[in-house]
Amino acid sequence: MAASTMKLTILEMKLLKIAKGLNKFTVYNITPILEESDEKIQKAISHLLELNYIKQISDTEYLYTHTKKIIHKPQPKAATSITYGNNEDDNNPDDPWLTIDEVALLLNNKPDTVLRKCLKCNYIVKLNTNKELSGKYLIKKSSLNLYPELNDDERKFLDKETKKLFHNKDEERLYITSSDRGKKFIYKFLKLFKMTENLSSVQIREFLKVIGMQNPKLKVSYSLFYTKRKRYYEEGLRAIFPKSFMSDYLKQEVTTKTNLNRLPKTYGFLSTEQIEILYKCFLFNIPNSQTSKIANTSITTVENITKYVRAKIYDKQYNELLEFYRNDPQKPLVRAFWEEVLIDFYCYKNTVYVTRKPINDFNKYARPLNDDEIREIRRLYSFLYRKQFARTTQRYFEHHVATALWKEYNCNYEDQLNKLYALIHG
Repeated sequence: MAASTMKLTILEMKLLKIAKGLNKFTVYNITPILEESDEKIQKAISHLLELNYIKQISDTEYLYTHTKKIIHKPQPKAATSITYGNNEDDNNPDDPWLTIDEVALLLNNKPDTVLRKCLKCNYIVKLNTNKELSGKYLIKKSSLNLYPELNDDERKFLDKETKKLFHNKDEERLYITSSDRGKKFIYKFLKLFKMTENLSSVQIREFLKVIGMQNPKLKVSYSLFYTKRKRYYEEGLRAIFPKSFMSDYLKQEVTTKTNLNRLPKTYGFLSTEQIEILYKCFLFNIPNSQTSKIANTSITTVENITKYVRAKIYDKQYNELLEFYRNDPQKPLVRAFWEEVLIDFYCYKNTVYVTRKPINDFNKYARPLNDDEIREIRRLYSFLYRKQFARTTQRYFEHHVATALWKEYNCNYEDQLNKLYALIHG
């Protein structure tokens, strides 16, 4: 094929980019994104068909076929495989074998994640033959590639001094399996507990002031020391270990309030054209993975933008609901999704509004919904139930429901786009 025929116009390159993201597409899908006449789009499609960049698979549907040949590069071999028996350095105290749970605590990961990496041979692993340790596998600590905070001399000194302070095997095991930062923490408080065993509260307060000046590594406030010591004598060393080193820390939901009156920083890294493409893909319900390819940006950026847009849509409808509720309080109709996520439905002026929790459970003036309002709520609940939301949407499910209702009430694409711009940038 001649080199001149291989050159693509700007429209054809845009079309090819969209086709790559969507994989399968129709002219109806891409016309709003390209914003060109049907004649020009059809001409571009014909040229791409000639070049075998796309393929027509039905009367209206096309398939992207211009895929580059994948070259499989040889992967580097893993450090080791899962082995049986003992090695020469099995009893090396500076480089112990750790259980799956201990590595999870150390890396602040879930045990399942550590186990998956073990089976991929990301670490030096052996089968556990020690009955005192739990789990099927043991992992060599040196294979975790931890960032060292102590040099060899400091670590040897710390190990030697801390061994004198242990009261039981559990404390010793926690110290061995800890990172350098954790070791410094254990040494600091066990040393202070030992030095203040027979002192009164007044003497401890004075002692902490003096020791903090003499040895800054042992500096601690009296209130923190008192809290740690009390928990240590009641519950043990693990109880005072920092939460950031514990696996339970992962289960705590991090709640952050998003400032909806200010655009996220992500917008500053996007061009006007990229933002417009993201909005259009959002309105057409194109998956984030495909949207990121079309807009030439990362999936994380797309997820942050769509999350912000849904939050803005929910916030707008919630504020409208509060205005209506103040003048005419209603008792909501509660509906369940997945038998565990409850959504409260309200209806004002033939428009349905949703919340995760009722506005006011104890409002004695709230009236029951009338027949027309119940009928409208049931109609839209059936529509939402058939959409089959993914379980990953549970955390902010009310945002997804509000967005689906917003799109249902604003069926015209141009109206949706204009209202979206007014909502976000107005």
